[in-house]
Amino acid sequence: MSTIAEKQLSELARKLPAERVREVVDFAEFLLARSAPSRRNGTARGREALRRFVGGVKHGELARGIDEELYGPAVR
Repeated sequence: MSTIAEKQLSELARKLPAERVREVVDFAEFLLARSAPSRRNGTARGREALRRFVGGVKHGELARGIDEELYGPAVR
């Protein structure tokens, strides 16, 4: 980062309330994470792992007993 940008960011941070400075830091961390190449590769690996998991599970097993869990025992 250039010295001018660092100075400008520092001056702006001093003018903001502490909670707003934390928001700026959170946003900067978000931007770094979004642009990091290793982060994107990790996301791709995570998606592949999820695809393998979903493909290996019987569909009926995922929803077994869901109605009772959500709505209670059936009234007959």
